[in-house]
Amino acid sequence: MTAATAILLMVLVVLFVGLVGFQLLGHHFGVQWRAHASPGGGFGGGTSAVEALLFAILGLLLAFTIAGGETRLEARRRLIVEEAAAIDAAYLRIDVFPAHAQPALRAQFRRYTDARIELFHNYVTLGQWQASRDRAIELQREIWKHATAAAMAASDTRPAIVTLPAITRMIDVTIARDASLYSHVPIALFALLVVLSFGCAFFAGLEMSKNPRPSPLHVVAFAGMLALTSYVIANVEFPRHGFIRLGPIDALLSQVRQRMG
Repeated sequence: MTAATAILLMVLVVLFVGLVGFQLLGHHFGVQWRAHASPGGGFGGGTSAVEALLFAILGLLLAFTIAGGETRLEARRRLIVEEAAAIDAAYLRIDVFPAHAQPALRAQFRRYTDARIELFHNYVTLGQWQASRDRAIELQREIWKHATAAAMAASDTRPAIVTLPAITRMIDVTIARDASLYSHVPIALFALLVVLSFGCAFFAGLEMSKNPRPSPLHVVAFAGMLALTSYVIANVEFPRHGFIRLGPIDALLSQVRQRMG
């Protein structure tokens, strides 16, 4: 288990315990209020409307966060496919270069593809990930330098016209893919979701105070579902760290590398 996975599981546990605690706190407060309130033991008019509003906002926020996370996850999958296709296309176009320039370029492409595979394999380990990323960037520069030199040395313009745009596309899509790693739900929005969940848990406990004891089933169900939903959202936002994996899509880049020989 990686440190990031452990952190996600810890968040799940903390949320669950916090939601249970706020429900019990709300129930305790409600029982005390009713005991000292006027006959009827109510909280005054309009409380149902306030509770309905809070739960409605919580539902909308959950739906918005889940939808945004799924959109970002799909964008990451699409960029993986685009990168594999871009590297494969650029590699195939080396054929238009003069024969003497092809072996060195092909070797550089193989090393570069290995570096990109290693980069995402080491994604969960920060130090190794940064080293793999720096190596991939350096190989990009070497490929561009040798490709432009070979294109200028060629007797016609075909290498430059056919290959250089493909290499440019390969570099562009890797930049977009790396940038997608930093695209997540704003931390303020997630904090609001947590605070609102705790608030709704408190009001749920108030509602249960009509009975002397809270319902264990409802307390656990409310806390468990909200905590599990938040955990799934975190997994969608940080694939590879939890139970959501991109392995089958990541394998596309390995397949491209195998075709290179």
